[in-house]
Amino acid sequence: MPSGVRRAFRYPGSMITLDDARAAIAAAARPLPVRRVPLSEALGCRLAAPVFSGVDLPPADVSAMDGYAVRGADVTASAALPVLFEVPAGTVPPPLPRRAAARIFTGALLPGGADTVIEQELAEPAEGGAVHLQPLPAGSNVRRRGELFGAGEELARPGDVVTPQRVALLAAGGAVSVVVIPQPRVTVISTGSELAGPGTAPSPGQILDSDGPLLDALTRGAGLAPPRRLRVVDDRRALRAQLERARAGADLVVTTGGVSVGDRDLVPGVVEELGGEILFHRVNQKPGKPVLAARLDGAWLVGLPGNPLAVLTGWRLYAFPLLRTLAGDPGAFDEELVAAELTAPAANAGRRTVLRPAKLVHDKARTRVTILEWKGSHDVAAGAAANALARLEPGARLDDGEIVLCYPL
Repeated sequence: MPSGVRRAFRYPGSMITLDDARAAIAAAARPLPVRRVPLSEALGCRLAAPVFSGVDLPPADVSAMDGYAVRGADVTASAALPVLFEVPAGTVPPPLPRRAAARIFTGALLPGGADTVIEQELAEPAEGGAVHLQPLPAGSNVRRRGELFGAGEELARPGDVVTPQRVALLAAGGAVSVVVIPQPRVTVISTGSELAGPGTAPSPGQILDSDGPLLDALTRGAGLAPPRRLRVVDDRRALRAQLERARAGADLVVTTGGVSVGDRDLVPGVVEELGGEILFHRVNQKPGKPVLAARLDGAWLVGLPGNPLAVLTGWRLYAFPLLRTLAGDPGAFDEELVAAELTAPAANAGRRTVLRPAKLVHDKARTRVTILEWKGSHDVAAGAAANALARLEPGARLDDGEIVLCYPL
């Protein structure tokens, strides 16, 4: 761990940069321990071991369409061939005699001796149940045994993400279970005596909790299981109990509120009481300056301020790439930001890196960005209209058309 990270916490007057904060997490984070899971539970996970096919696919020569199975050499434009039997999919046909045809359906086994399928559109009925067929090159419309892959062939490698399409591939190869890096488990703790739960009327001095639903939606949107959600008032003992409960069943605990330096900002102190290893506390950014990152036993903790746009920013910059790292993505913190042309002048007269809600528009070869009006980090309306965070460095003064870097949301 960089020495400057620990000093940033021990001397609250100092702060680390946004990039140093991300680098500190990236340097300390490791993928979760691998485990074998049923294929049905592997969606979205990264494979930690190769997967080999147990079968040939197709398992035998089969018809690629509905039509007639024949020996290609027996088909002439003038001769009609007797149709001796039908071959539905899933049945085992008898051998096909010479100068004869068999009615066959898509996916059905090719009869012994047959080497070609003539599609039914190229067939005309003849007397006595025979059929006139248009000649095709030998081998037409036949799917050969093992043409997709053979038994023992590698179907997927470590690092491959199990997508729905890859589930189909592995199932076709006979995989029942796979070794993966599991998806991280998330617990969200909303702190604050001022928070009112959903469906309740806030009392005087209270507000409805929007941070919990936001983090629930962000977690689901990342393809993870819904997070466990907890709430706690501004009480040290109650917070400690909830953190102990949360760390026991989560890979990442995300707290909102109570992370600054006021008398009721209890999260940093309780994390220390529980033996947490704090990477940093306070980052030179706006919104979200008091953000906290720590290890708490086997779990990670990211403490975010209580304002919704600070939560959104902290999730995008720290929690989301951390989750991707835990899930085995080696480049989660090395993303290429989107370079976009400003649609209007923008400035940052302060000393902190500012992340402003913004709207990216891709127009042919150009990408433009409009920085949205906002009333501060509590402005949920601006957050709802944004599809990106525009990054404005301290002292920046940019004109219309100049480039600004953006984090897509």
